[in-house]
Amino acid sequence: MQNNSLTERAHTFFDKMEARAQEIMEEAKASGQLVADADQDPFKRSFLQFKGAIIAQFTAIIQKGSTIYQTQIMPKARGTEMISISQLFSNWHAKVLTMMNQAFDGIVERNLEEEYQEIMASYNLAKDQFTCKQCGARLAIKQFYFHASYITCEYCQTQNTFDPGTKARLLEHIARPLAESRCVNEYEHFREERSKLGASAATPAYEAYLKAMIHEMDNILPGLNEQHQNFYNRMLNDYHKLGIAW
Repeated sequence: MQNNSLTERAHTFFDKMEARAQEIMEEAKASGQLVADADQDPFKRSFLQFKGAIIAQFTAIIQKGSTIYQTQIMPKARGTEMISISQLFSNWHAKVLTMMNQAFDGIVERNLEEEYQEIMASYNLAKDQFTCKQCGARLAIKQFYFHASYITCEYCQTQNTFDPGTKARLLEHIARPLAESRCVNEYEHFREERSKLGASAATPAYEAYLKAMIHEMDNILPGLNEQHQNFYNRMLNDYHKLGIAW
C-alpha cells in the first residue's frame, strides 16, 4: 500500500505541475502576439523580455519536478513501482518540454517585410529629395547607404552629404534574416538533401540556397553586389571546411 500511495502522490504532484505549465502556455499564447505588436522597438526587446520570463517559468517547473523526482520520489520507490514512476516522470517531462517549445508557435515577433517597406519608403523619400547644395542638380544615389556619406555632384564637383535617415541603419540588421525568410523553400530542400545524402553530397543544394539568398540581398540592398558576393564566398568556404551550413 505504501508503494501505491507513493504512486498516487507522484501522480498528484506531476498533475499539478503540468496544470501550472498549461496555465503558462495559455498566458503566452493569449498575450504573446499583443506584446509583440505593442513593442515598437525594432529589436523587440520588450517582447524578448516577456518571452524570456515565460521560458524561465517553464524552466523553473522542469527543474522543480526533476529535483522532487530525484530526491524525494525515486529514493522511496520499491520494485516494479520504480518503473511506473519513472515512466510517469518521463511522460510529464516530455509534455512540459513540448509546451515550452510550442508556447510561441504562431506568434509573429517581427514582420520583416513590413519593416523593410517602411525603411525603404523613408530612404527613397530622402534619396528623391537629394540635390546639390551648390548648383541644385538632382543627384543620383546608385547604391544603398546605411550612414551619412559624401556624394560628389557630377556637374559642379561639390561634395554633398547624403543622410539616409535613422531607419536606414536598421536595414543592415534585417537584410540577411529577410533574405533568408524569402528562401525558405531552398533551405528546406537543402536540409532534406543533407539529411539523405550527407553534407558533402548536399553541397549543390546548399550553393543553390546561398545563390537564392544572395539574389534577395541584392534586391534588398541594391548596389552592394560585391559585398554580397564576398559573403557568399565566405559562407560556402565555411561550409566546405566545417561540413555544415551556418
